[in-house]
Amino acid sequence: MNDETETHGFSEHHQRHVRTTFQYIDKLLSEAEHTMADAGSPSPFRTHSDDARPIQRKVTHDYILRIREAMRRVMEELNIPPSEPHSGAVWAAAINLMFCSISLNELTPERMHAYGPLSPDAADKLDGIRAELDGLVGKLRSYLGKGAGGDLQQRLQQLGKTGDEIRLLSEIERIITAHGLVEFRGTLNMLLDRMEGAAFEVGVFGRVSSGKSSLLNYILQTDVLPIGVTPVTAIPTRISHGPVAEAGIEFAEAQPQIIALSELPEFATEQKNPGNKKHVTRIFVKLPSVRLAEGVTFVDTPGLGSLAVADAEETIAYLPRCDLGIVLIDASAGLTQDDLVVVQALYQAGASAMILISKADLFSGADRERMIEYVKKNLRNQLRVEAPVHAVSVFGADAALCDRWFESELRPFLAQHHELAITSQKRKIGGLREAVIGALERRLQAGPEAVSGERAVLSNEATEALRNGDRILERAQGECFFLTRKITKMQRAIISVAAQHIGAALIESDNVDTASIFAETVARMIAEPVAATLRSIEQTREALAKVIALAASASGRSAPEELPQPAGMPMVDVDEISQKIVIEKPAMLSLLGKGMLTSHVRRKLETEYDRAVLEFLSLYANRLRRWMEQSINALRNAFTAFADMHRAQFENAPASGSADTSAVQHDLRMLREWGTTDQESAIGST
Repeated sequence: MNDETETHGFSEHHQRHVRTTFQYIDKLLSEAEHTMADAGSPSPFRTHSDDARPIQRKVTHDYILRIREAMRRVMEELNIPPSEPHSGAVWAAAINLMFCSISLNELTPERMHAYGPLSPDAADKLDGIRAELDGLVGKLRSYLGKGAGGDLQQRLQQLGKTGDEIRLLSEIERIITAHGLVEFRGTLNMLLDRMEGAAFEVGVFGRVSSGKSSLLNYILQTDVLPIGVTPVTAIPTRISHGPVAEAGIEFAEAQPQIIALSELPEFATEQKNPGNKKHVTRIFVKLPSVRLAEGVTFVDTPGLGSLAVADAEETIAYLPRCDLGIVLIDASAGLTQDDLVVVQALYQAGASAMILISKADLFSGADRERMIEYVKKNLRNQLRVEAPVHAVSVFGADAALCDRWFESELRPFLAQHHELAITSQKRKIGGLREAVIGALERRLQAGPEAVSGERAVLSNEATEALRNGDRILERAQGECFFLTRKITKMQRAIISVAAQHIGAALIESDNVDTASIFAETVARMIAEPVAATLRSIEQTREALAKVIALAASASGRSAPEELPQPAGMPMVDVDEISQKIVIEKPAMLSLLGKGMLTSHVRRKLETEYDRAVLEFLSLYANRLRRWMEQSINALRNAFTAFADMHRAQFENAPASGSADTSAVQHDLRMLREWGTTDQESAIGST
């Protein structure tokens, strides 16, 4: 490729620098716009005083438009394509409005009583305020949602017909990459993760104190999950079958921990881990429960509302992974907007739903039936779904309600989890297909300018840099095995060196701390391969950083601020093995000199402690290898995210606007016709 373009004498590197500079200027202009809008808005939470006169705001707005028009004109003259949006504004606004609805439910009189007594007049006024705001938010949500939903039951049936999932995902991945639809990569990765895992996921949802953890404890016939009247679950807790009862905790910075179930509240509750200050990213629990079928995973999600409003994001983010959602409605609180939001999101994500009215022991049988009919009616009228609804309790004689639901509904449902997992996966893939079709349709409607994507292609230098990054990671994986295996082969060398030091000490004194000498020997000899392991990770990180910087420079893209630092390296606890070492000075052998005494000590160490030393070294080597693999995987994930983004934006970018339009039309037709008799010919002409 020539360094000089046909026009204006600007090289590709010049163009990229202009683009990067303009992009930063545009960001500053957006901040200036926001500052002016914030100062002049009626918001009660403004961050700037309104010292600008109307004419100043008008002139600022006009000049920002002129600056942007000038930048766009220059980019067109220099053949610099504009950026593609990363997500739709309607979708982003709808998500924010959903959280508005959840937050407004905090203004009910029942919630406000927690902050002190509330008079009847104040309660009525508060209800009016909340109803007014919720009505406005609801109308806007309804307006934005028009055309995006449709009959959810019919959509599920249609999505379930998606066939040939692997090939369809492959085509969708190609389309996402070719047309720069990066907003769908997260969903695509989630679907691929689910296909690899193959577990059927049952998520339990509900407001704080709706009884989610109590229900799961009852179903699984255990007290593993902490319960309480304050927000408990801080992040989703995954529960699956395992031979031994244990819990695993994964962190954003530190290395994972395996803990006893009794320690779970330290990480899983708002009381012990407020605001997730320990940066827990994942909690999984293994139980040998007879009710946990192989291939089924239960997920206890953070409660919506109350003090856990911030944690609601974790619950919303989990929804697309769910195959079956059990939504608990607190009988004492009734059906809320939160509950409807979750049910709607479950169906939109291609999942099934069961609705449970919890704490049914507080009401008579007749009242329970009225509640069930009320919930069914609202689901039918507001969401147009016919979901199963049951009243349950986990206390006293009314626990029979939960047993009946489990035996008649949930157990038969889970018995088909293999088939249901396949159906759920088809729905989710079909949902992604529909979303990509919508994105391509909007792109065509926007005209040729929106269809034309990035025209730049990664230079050979950048392409080779990314390939070199893959090679660096593969070498690091090989070193991981070599370095840790070296530790497992050190037992004879450690025993030999320790015998020499212990023998020499016994010659000099009758009072020798053989355990300390052995500990010092182990620590000193293991230090070298341990240091080499850390150096390997750090060198891999540095090499990848150079690769990323080179690729970013060649492609004109920004590099990530920092690759993950190695953290939480397991330290060797020499006391674990040295405290077992007991060597007494033999009276006769001490008269024969250091050589004989050293041989005696070595034979004793080999005879009595050889296996213990080998097990100690093997266990530590396994811990070190797991840490090294996790560190390499963290680097690989960061590097892959960077590389995928660059390849998506450059390698498969079309060359011209007309070619782009043709490619979009072809891919749109292929996705629309997927599963029909014309499908093969559509793909064959790609």
